[in-house]
Amino acid sequence: MNNPNLDPAMPQGVSRVRIAIGVVVAFLFLSHLEDLAGGLLTVSAALAYARLRRWPEVKLRYYFGTLKLALPACAFVVGAGAQVALLSLDQPALGIGAAAVAAAASAALILILEGKVMKNVFDLIPTDQQAQLDDFLGAKAPQGQRADFSHLDPARIEEFLRERVIGQDVVVHECVQTAFRRARLARPNKPVMTALFVGATGAGKTELAKALAGELFAGRMIRVDCNELSAEHSVQRLIGAPPGYTGAEEGGQLCREIGRFGTGLILLDEVEKAHPVVLRTVMGLLDEARLTEQSTGQVYDASGFMIVLTSNAQQAEIGKIAAATTDPSERTRKVKDELKSSGFLPEVLARLDAIFPFEPLSRRALAAIVGRFLMGLAREAGVEVVSVDAELLIELVTKAEKLKDYGVREVVRAVESAVVDQLLDLKDRGVSHVAIRVEDNRVVVHAATRAVAI
Repeated sequence: MNNPNLDPAMPQGVSRVRIAIGVVVAFLFLSHLEDLAGGLLTVSAALAYARLRRWPEVKLRYYFGTLKLALPACAFVVGAGAQVALLSLDQPALGIGAAAVAAAASAALILILEGKVMKNVFDLIPTDQQAQLDDFLGAKAPQGQRADFSHLDPARIEEFLRERVIGQDVVVHECVQTAFRRARLARPNKPVMTALFVGATGAGKTELAKALAGELFAGRMIRVDCNELSAEHSVQRLIGAPPGYTGAEEGGQLCREIGRFGTGLILLDEVEKAHPVVLRTVMGLLDEARLTEQSTGQVYDASGFMIVLTSNAQQAEIGKIAAATTDPSERTRKVKDELKSSGFLPEVLARLDAIFPFEPLSRRALAAIVGRFLMGLAREAGVEVVSVDAELLIELVTKAEKLKDYGVREVVRAVESAVVDQLLDLKDRGVSHVAIRVEDNRVVVHAATRAVAI
C-alpha cells in the first residue's frame, strides 16, 4: 500500500526554497563531519525500511521530493544526535541534550514512516460548513472515548446517590465501588461497567441509573425501553435495517446515539421483555463494547459507556435473597440461579460485571419517597408545606404495600391527583405556606402560617 503522504506525481522543478534548504542542511552537515557517518547510516536504514518493508513500490526519490527533506533530515538528526551522545560521556549536559534531540527526531521519523503526518480532510472544512457536511455524511463513530472519573470523589458520589435513591444503601455502596474500580482498570475494548439491577418494581432501579448518569457522565444517558423490543424485527431500531430495506438510510437509533454521545450510560430498561434476537445483538456491547450498524456496516465503539440492564424478573424471590443474604458472592450466585430458572439467557448473565439485587422498600423508605414527592409538588406549585398529618403517610404507605406489584408510582399518582389542584388554588389566592391534613378520609390542603410545626 502506498504511503498516503507520498504524492506519486514527481515535481517538475526544484524551487528556490528547496535550494536554500539544501544549502543550509549541507552547511550543517559539513560543519559536523565527525557526526556525518552516524547520520548517513541512519538515513540509509530509514530509507531501506521504507523501501523494503512498508511501501516497496514507491521510488526513493519521492521521499526527498514530496516530503521536502523531512524524512532524511529527521533520520540524520537521529544518527548524529545518538553519536554525539555516545561521544560526550564526559560532558553529561551535552550528552543528555543530544540524546533528547535524537529521541524527538526518532518520534518524528516514526510518524513519517507510518504515514501519520498527513492532514485530515475533515479538519480543513470551515466551521460554518461542518453541520452541512455532517447532515450529508451521517453520524460518525468516535474511536473509543474513555470515561474519566479521576476528578470525582467516590465518597461524595455515594452520599449524593444515597440521598436520591432512598432505601438502597447497600446497592448504592457496592455499585459506586464497582464503577470506580472498573474505570481505573481502563480495560481495552470493554465498557466502563456492565451491571444488572434486578428487584421489585419501584425499588429505585431506574432512578439509580439516572442518578449515575447525572453524577458520572453529566447526564448523558441513552435509554432503551425493552418493552418496545419484544418482536424479532424490532432489533432494527437499534442497529438499522439491512441495506436496501425501507429505512436503511436512517441507521440504528442506538448506534447513532453512541456515536453522538461518545461516553455516557446506556440503560436497557426491563431487559427481560426484549426478544432473544435483540439480547444476542447487544451481547457485543456487553462483551467488547462494540455494536455494528446493520445498514452501513459501521462499527460503533462504546468503551466509554457504562451499560446498565434492569429487570423485574423473579422480583419476589430476589427480594427475599437480597434481604436475607449478606455475603455478596453468595447473594450473586443465588440471584443468578433464580434468573436462569425464569428463562434469563445465561450468555447475558455471563457477560455482566456485577448483579445488584434491590431489596423491597421498607415502610420508612416508602414514607420518605412519598414525602419527597409531596415537597416537590409544593415547590413546583410555589408554596411551602409546613405541616403534614401522620395519618396521611400511614394511609399512603399502607396503600403502597397493597399495590406492591405496581410500585410506589401508583401512590404518587394518587397523591398528585389529591393535592395538586388544591396547592395551585391556594397559590393563586396568595398563600405561601400550607398544611396537608386528612379529614373525613379526604386529603385537604389548608393555608397555614410558618409557625406551624411539622
